[in-house]
Amino acid sequence: MTQYLTLITLFFTLSTSVTFSQNAAERSTLLKELDFLIGTWDVTMEWYDTHKPGSERLFIETGQQTCAYDFYQDGLPMFITCRGEVTSDRGRRRTIQESIRFGKFSGTYERTGLYSNWPATGKELLYFDSDNHKFVIYGELDVQDNMLERYEDIYKFDDNYSSFTRKNVANFSDMPITQFNLTMIGIGKKVR
Repeated sequence: MTQYLTLITLFFTLSTSVTFSQNAAERSTLLKELDFLIGTWDVTMEWYDTHKPGSERLFIETGQQTCAYDFYQDGLPMFITCRGEVTSDRGRRRTIQESIRFGKFSGTYERTGLYSNWPATGKELLYFDSDNHKFVIYGELDVQDNMLERYEDIYKFDDNYSSFTRKNVANFSDMPITQFNLTMIGIGKKVR
C-alpha cells in the first residue's frame, strides 16, 4: 500500500510539474507577441483634471521608459517590465514601473503599475489588437477618501511599432458611473 501511495504521489508531482512547465512555455510564447515593447522609449504625457472636462492642461511630463523581459521561470520570461523616470514642467521627478504578463486565469494580458508619487498600485487588463496595432487597457487605481479611479487607456502604435499615441479617460467614485473624462494624452517614440 505504501508503494502504491508513493507511486501515485510521484506521478501527481511529475504531471503537475510538466503541466506548470507547459503553461509557463505557453505564457512565455504569448508574451513574445509584445516583443516590440522591448527597448527604450521617449515618452511625453499631458495631464488634465478629470473632474473638469474641457479645462486647461495641468502639466506635462517627459522622460524615458525602458522595457525588458523579466521574472523568469525555467529560463523563460514571464513578464515584460517597463521602468522609467519622467519629469514634469513643474520640476517634479517620479519613477514608474509597469509589469505585463499573460494571465492564465483572466485569459488576457495583465499590467501592474507602481508609481513613486502614488501610494496605490494600478491593476489592469490589457487587450492587444494586433490587426489595429492597439492596446486597450482597463484599469483601477485606489485614490484618496476610499474612492476608486476606473480608467481606459488606449495606445495606438504605428505600423512599425516604433511610436504610439495614447489617451487615458477615467471615472472616479464621485462621478456618474458612465461618465469617463479625459485624464491624459501622450506620445511615445522608440529610441533604441
